[in-house]
Amino acid sequence: MKVIGIALSDEYTDISLYREEYTYRFPTLLSRERKGDRFYIGEEAYKKNLDGGVILVDKLLSLFKKKGSATISETCYDAKELLGIFLENLLLEGERRVQGREIPEEEGKDTLVLSVRDADVELMSSLNELVKEKFSGQYAVQLISHTESFSHYILRQDKKLYNRQVGMLEFSSQVLHYYEMQVSKGTKKYAISVSEAQPDALSFGILEDPRGRRMTDQVLSGLCDRLTKSKVYSAFFLSGKGFENTELFPEFMKKIVRGRRVCVESFLFSIGALYYGRLLGKGEEEEYLLLCDTRIGADISIKVTKKERDFPLYLAHAGDSWLKETEDIRLLLDNQDYIDFQVQDVSATNRGKQYRMSLSSFPKRERRCTKVSLRTSFHGNAVAGIEITDLGFGDLWKGSFQSIKETIPLRGKE
Repeated sequence: MKVIGIALSDEYTDISLYREEYTYRFPTLLSRERKGDRFYIGEEAYKKNLDGGVILVDKLLSLFKKKGSATISETCYDAKELLGIFLENLLLEGERRVQGREIPEEEGKDTLVLSVRDADVELMSSLNELVKEKFSGQYAVQLISHTESFSHYILRQDKKLYNRQVGMLEFSSQVLHYYEMQVSKGTKKYAISVSEAQPDALSFGILEDPRGRRMTDQVLSGLCDRLTKSKVYSAFFLSGKGFENTELFPEFMKKIVRGRRVCVESFLFSIGALYYGRLLGKGEEEEYLLLCDTRIGADISIKVTKKERDFPLYLAHAGDSWLKETEDIRLLLDNQDYIDFQVQDVSATNRGKQYRMSLSSFPKRERRCTKVSLRTSFHGNAVAGIEITDLGFGDLWKGSFQSIKETIPLRGKE
């Protein structure tokens, strides 16, 4: 079984192959020869650019998000093609670096998990399409967020590290992000993970100057005071390139280690993706149900009757990835022009909420003479999209193929 975890960002991309110790970092740079077809990535792309023999493209993820393009030696490449070339070369270079290493054989499917910081619906959907297009012939592929990577990483650690709340700061060039995770204490076994960008903007450039380092230390110390003021952490993690040398921030470190364990793992997101890929490759899931920005937090069901017995038919379960492809369901309406949807938040104790979708605009027919197709899609983890199409009933009752679309909230207010 071949397992690969990738953490992609505009600054740099980390790749973990097979085992966590085989993790490598590349600046997210791509260049192509001015007079040839060869591409280079990472540090090599930068060095070739200094020689003047290539044209360099950076911020590949932002370019992809904007659906932009770049012209290299009179050839125009769209951002999707450039990012695809970068990822293909990343895998080739990663494989080259682990050649000759002792890698244990494991049974399972070859799996690739890609993690990105931003769980924006449009970005995630486009990236998911790109990764499947490029790599689904070689790997079972999965796209997750950094928040979910954080969860997978923490759940592979000693349980003493997450018996209470776990916090983490990611510090990279102009990125300061806070993450936290908490596992349930009751009979329901779930883990809730959230993240948010911090308003304090820090840049690597000022770390080269003593005054800049002191200012950064003060900013991080103030952030530590705010975060830990009313919360009890069993552990706190520090991730990202900015925390590769924690000696630069003595006051912050004094505060963050007080009363809790502190761990530094610069490559946490790609390793978390690797851990999840290993589970997927073996056909397994986490011990805890994950609730985060790439997972839905509620069960969605409708009541159906089969052989005179009523039972709930689940359209989705809490913990499902909202990028997961769903299949159309065929239903036969029995003397009703509506469908009721039950939404049950897995972390709530109430009976859930019911939403009724009216089908009164469909053609009127005799009882059990209207078959419909029901399709479920997700717009992030907060909203489900429902589309119901009239199929009629065989040759006797021709379908109008009229569709009704509505959305159902999965959390918060109705």
